[in-house]
Amino acid sequence: MALQKTDNNFIYHKIGGNEVIFEISDEDESGNPLYYGYLSENGSWIIQQHNTTTGAYRYKMGQSDYATNWTGRGGLSYVYYNAL
Repeated sequence: MALQKTDNNFIYHKIGGNEVIFEISDEDESGNPLYYGYLSENGSWIIQQHNTTTGAYRYKMGQSDYATNWTGRGGLSYVYYNAL
């Protein structure tokens, strides 16, 4: 399923055949790349990385420990959305 966004506040993603709604939790627009953190009600998360120079978007996903991963977002490995 392709990324679907109704606005910058939500991401819809299918996990194991179930649609999960991720709501915006954090933003870091202080440099390049930009980062956006999204959380679901069950604790899974997605961090979106946007390189404003190239226009590229990459993603990191996890099932728990969002706060630690958000703090270390600059050192995470990001992938194309279809590789989540």
